Amino acid sequence: MADAFFTAYIGGSGGDALDSFFAGNPLVSQKAQQIQLLKSQLTTVDSLYGAPFAYEIVSREQLAPSLERHVYITKHKHHPVTWEMYFYRPGKDWVPDQLLFVDQYQTIGSKK
Repeated sequence: MADAFFTAYIGGSGGDALDSFFAGNPLVSQKAQQIQLLKSQLTTVDSLYGAPFAYEIVSREQLAPSLERHVYITKHKHHPVTWEMYFYRPGKDWVPDQLLFVDQYQTIGSKK
């Protein structure tokens, strides 16, 4: 899910990347106002730091058997952006549950 998101985002489609990422979670996809805010923030990030051209995984943590946290950075011309993604497994399949991106590094450390 994360790879598909970053591939779409780097390909120039940040809004579509967000829509696709959250499409797997019916609860999150119903929060249209929050998704629109994320899209707006993503546009601001791109205008400040330049379009993303690559991404790297920083860490992957299993916080519980049904909860994982993945941290990535996207590389931009002027500054990297840190991404914190949470995935939840309510049954047998994982779904994206939360997404946070910031231009600071405080989310990089372990949560355990």
